Amino acid sequence: MNMQNITNLHNVEFPALSSITDFNAVAEPVYMRDDTGLEFQTISSNKVIRRDDTGEALGIVGNRYGIAQNAGLYEMLTNAARETLPVNALKGMELKEVSSYSGAYTRFELAFPAMKVGIKQKNSETDLKFRVGISNTFDGNGSVRVFAGAYDQVCENGMCIGELVKQLARHTAGFTPGKFSEFISREMELYLQRAREFQKWANCEIDQDIAENVLKAAGLSERRTASMLDQFATESASRGNSVWALYSALTFYASHNSERFNIRNSGNVDNAGASLEQREREVSKIIASPAWADLIKVAA
Repeated sequence: MNMQNITNLHNVEFPALSSITDFNAVAEPVYMRDDTGLEFQTISSNKVIRRDDTGEALGIVGNRYGIAQNAGLYEMLTNAARETLPVNALKGMELKEVSSYSGAYTRFELAFPAMKVGIKQKNSETDLKFRVGISNTFDGNGSVRVFAGAYDQVCENGMCIGELVKQLARHTAGFTPGKFSEFISREMELYLQRAREFQKWANCEIDQDIAENVLKAAGLSERRTASMLDQFATESASRGNSVWALYSALTFYASHNSERFNIRNSGNVDNAGASLEQREREVSKIIASPAWADLIKVAA
């Protein structure tokens, strides 16, 4: 299945999904041998989810599980972006697709470089670009997650500002075009608000001791704190010793499979995409912690 480019009312073309995420998932019966070992019987309580392009099994789920196809979700997302964002914001859109475990985990997101906001750092300047996306699973281990945030254009660190998760017993998407439009409109306003807050973070100086105390109070282990402080030092070289540099260290961890923050077994198993989303959730918890709240009071 090759999804056609979607053209908006202003003749702006959205990028088309590739086979990385644009495949059709189908549900099929699960069988087991009977006592004789010669015949098979159906396991009525379960079914297997399979890709129809490669034939690979993605997971075994309950019989009430409903498939939310990526093509339909992407169409609602692009239509909402078309209806909600200014036409000038749609110029130069960038599509990023990620897949893990042969497609059991998928993620696609659109970034909008035309919607950039500058952040002045101590020794340089960077631009943030607005992004929206969706992650979806086909193995019963997650819900459909719609998220919004920003990319740092210098290092491609991803920042998750807001998310809309719909988890139903049958995993059907449960979204409508109206919900997507409402979400994107709200998150666009929040993006501009948070950019102003990020500028305050960039102006607020902190040292290694303060950074270490915040990370530990937020629940990071000794080992992870040490690695994060090393990344904080790296970020500070161009951003200055600031709250913004510490946040950039966290978003680097959530966005990159690097030597400093290596994802285990990623050389043998295609688990990087799913692992980075888990890291993104970890960072969101840190930013929502009382320790971080106390830190940014100084920058307010």
